[in-house]
Amino acid sequence: MENLLDVLVVGAGPAGTFCAQKLAQAGLSTLVLEEHDQAGLFVNCTGIIGAEAFRRLDLPTEPILSSLQAISFYAPSGHSFRYDPGSPLAHIVSRLQFDQVLAERAVSAGARFRFGYHARLLRVDSESVEIRQREDDPEPIRARAIVIATGFGSNLPMQAGLQGPRELVYGAQAEVEMEGLRDVEIYLGQAVAPEAFAWVVPLQPGIARVGLVATREAPAHFQKLLQHPAIRDRIRTPKPRMLLSPVPIQTIDRSYADRVLVVGEAAGQVKTTTQGGIYYGMLCADLAAETLVDAARKNNFRAQLLRRYEQAWTQAIGQELKMGLNLRQIFARLSDSQIDALVELGTRDDIMSLVKRLAQFDWHRDLIQTSLNLPALQDVVRGGLW
Repeated sequence: MENLLDVLVVGAGPAGTFCAQKLAQAGLSTLVLEEHDQAGLFVNCTGIIGAEAFRRLDLPTEPILSSLQAISFYAPSGHSFRYDPGSPLAHIVSRLQFDQVLAERAVSAGARFRFGYHARLLRVDSESVEIRQREDDPEPIRARAIVIATGFGSNLPMQAGLQGPRELVYGAQAEVEMEGLRDVEIYLGQAVAPEAFAWVVPLQPGIARVGLVATREAPAHFQKLLQHPAIRDRIRTPKPRMLLSPVPIQTIDRSYADRVLVVGEAAGQVKTTTQGGIYYGMLCADLAAETLVDAARKNNFRAQLLRRYEQAWTQAIGQELKMGLNLRQIFARLSDSQIDALVELGTRDDIMSLVKRLAQFDWHRDLIQTSLNLPALQDVVRGGLW
């Protein structure tokens, strides 16, 4: 067929551009469609990416603003403990620059980008996929397959016969001028961030991202966070501009269909403990590219073959996501006094030794499994200390 691309990628975030780079490197004609005028615009993200991701995926280091050396956890009572592994856990990046460098890499590999194109309508038939911005679009874009990497909220998966993630939390955040920045700060408590947590992430001297995740009323809780006794007097920005985004905490029921793969946040491939999605999304994008390269070689883009993608990413991160959900369910039921007790446990030498032995920034299953079997933690969860 004339003008038939190999693969369309919708979304120029990290997952979409990384997938496009891998596809283009394998020789597939690849076009990335992005609704904004450039990659990295209007992103609401802390920008924290684990150090492992940089090594494993050869990520660009130019966008790094600072490194996460230690984390201080604050209980509702104000008590705290500090975790310092002795080497950087992660790096905090400028998402605008990070996304743009990834897009440049994809272009260098041979992928093409079309910015300012809002892919709204998807049609899939036995020979191709077709994307339009509107019903009367005279020139639809056609390809043998499509990767949906739009982030959460697009209805393109539904148009392909798939259902998006159903369970959500909301992230509210602002970039502010702030004093007294040292560690990443995590604030816990039902009055601060119900069933979740809040943060202060230093970017540069005097600049931080302040935000939280909440299951409900995130804007109201964000305004209360700005008045937290440990935060209020340190902020120098008069009226912080809050950004609000929904974040899935459940994976899509099925991430593949005939000629269609869904990757990244659109598929719910987000850490269920911290809601970080960059690393997992890019890992899954790599697996999506591998699957599509094989499909192109066999000239077979049917769901039966593309199912291998879901099997691969489920094997890679499925147990991590499941264990994180189990932890969320437990944490959501804890009272502030129980959270205080957990933070107090973090100051114990035996607990800190366990954390240092098992903790990994992006992989939490082993630490969660082991911790949940500790008698001291079980006492806290059951309320046995009171």
